[in-house]
Amino acid sequence: MIILGIHDGHNSGASILKDGELLCSILEERITRNKNEVGYPKNSINEVLKISDINKNDIDFICYSSNFMHSKDHLHNISDWYNVGIDDQRRDKLQDVAYKKVVFEQRKTERINQVLDQLKCSSDKIKFYDHHTCHAAAAYYGSHYGFEDKVLVLTADGAGDGLCSTVSIGHKGKLKRIASTDRKASLGKIYSRITYLLGFKPWEHEYKIMGMSPYGDKKRSEELLKIFEDLIDINKDEPMVFSINSELETNYIYHYLKENLERARFDEVSRAIQTFTENLILKWVTNCINETKISKIALGGGVFMNVKANQKISQIKEVEDIFIFPSCGDESLSLGACWLNYYEIEKKKTEIKHIYLGGKFSNDIIKDEIDRFKFSHKIKIEHHKNIEFEIAKKLSKNKVIARFYGKMEWGARALGNRSILANPSSWQNVEKINSMIKMRDFWMPFAPSIIFEDHKKYLVNDKNFFSPYMMLAYNTTDTAQNEISAAIHPRDKTARAQLVTRHINPEYYTIIQNFKKLTGISAVLNTSFNLHGFPLVYNPIDALNVFNKSGLEFLAINDYLISKNNIEQ
Repeated sequence: MIILGIHDGHNSGASILKDGELLCSILEERITRNKNEVGYPKNSINEVLKISDINKNDIDFICYSSNFMHSKDHLHNISDWYNVGIDDQRRDKLQDVAYKKVVFEQRKTERINQVLDQLKCSSDKIKFYDHHTCHAAAAYYGSHYGFEDKVLVLTADGAGDGLCSTVSIGHKGKLKRIASTDRKASLGKIYSRITYLLGFKPWEHEYKIMGMSPYGDKKRSEELLKIFEDLIDINKDEPMVFSINSELETNYIYHYLKENLERARFDEVSRAIQTFTENLILKWVTNCINETKISKIALGGGVFMNVKANQKISQIKEVEDIFIFPSCGDESLSLGACWLNYYEIEKKKTEIKHIYLGGKFSNDIIKDEIDRFKFSHKIKIEHHKNIEFEIAKKLSKNKVIARFYGKMEWGARALGNRSILANPSSWQNVEKINSMIKMRDFWMPFAPSIIFEDHKKYLVNDKNFFSPYMMLAYNTTDTAQNEISAAIHPRDKTARAQLVTRHINPEYYTIIQNFKKLTGISAVLNTSFNLHGFPLVYNPIDALNVFNKSGLEFLAINDYLISKNNIEQ
């Protein structure tokens, strides 16, 4: 059985599931090179079929991850948020019924026609699944939990198909929704409006607000909390549901936030919104556990991209086990749609074993691309049978290396195959990487990739929660603050760590093992391989372009090591 999953909203992409196995998943941005691409993912669909070696005629089902019951927020461009207020809310409510009837059906028809035009298939193959059900399905069906486990499945995001959060129980392969929150009381929307208010890109730069939050003065930040608390809270009568505290819905709060936060310091606003988010999400999750008596949880939706909030959730006493779907924003929806359709027919639950789901390129292809490429610098090219040791050697000498190897990792995090690596013990490397290529905001931390067996040397992990996809922040040990200080948050000393196992990525694991043998350090600094403002590199041309345009000195591309001349080796 071959299922094609499609997400055509924000962070669009496509996935292929064959007989329950996830073969590949590609985000459209990786091909178009437009960060967080929006719209029908024609290129991604072609690419996943090519990678999977599947003929379009062999597809059994094509699943969209939305019913296209999107919120009225889609009527407004981001740049128009400041014009949206309470009068718009009242007018939109009057138009809502007519809008749903005409526009939503039109959207569905457009999606069907796009698939028919590209794949020349029967419309009977096309299915539509609710946005939040797809988030829940990704979290549940992709998790490590078994059929006999009772799992509390929570979703939270800005909004999708009219909702901003859901509570479900997963058991024996089935998902049963027991609570949901209307889009009007969205925690995610408050965070995105603050992102915009502070001069960043909403739905993209929320992580920068999270990264800034530890710098804000605690006392002054707490004085701002009431501004957010007056917007939404947990419903007094329904403890698993959010509700608004006034007549102002969260789609229409920009004026309110601007007026109330004018002249407040940006770091204190950042700390206040992060604290508010953590407090409210903790209250909600605790309520859901108490109401259901289920302590194994699975999380999906863009709010759970907030690793600091996830850390707080993991510390709830009642949480026995936690699974956060890797890169659980809207990019995960096409995977959830595939799993929903598969369970519907086969009544089987699968599991995501890794997320190296993109294309891979042979040494022959890469060598041809290197030979054809017009470099701006004189370069040296070496082929190494043991490239993992060569990389470790360079890292031990405090060199920064871009690594391109094997299948591209899927999602928002670089996980070693399309990464820039450095020695995590040297603070000089932070400035070196930023000046070479990243140009990250000065307050933003880098992250460590740590050998799993040695992770407690650096991370406080009393409950032994496994985080191979950088979806959880950990407190760090004194050893970490000495040995890997360049890869942890300089202010609060937390780490958004990737725990690396030989099973999930043997080559990357070997690099870190070799680095450990040379230095005694069981971790490397890992950041994404891309130019500032662009997506992660995908193919060899992308990698060579970034190497050529940036100040990077070394590129390990499969088994080849390219260095710019006049560089101390």
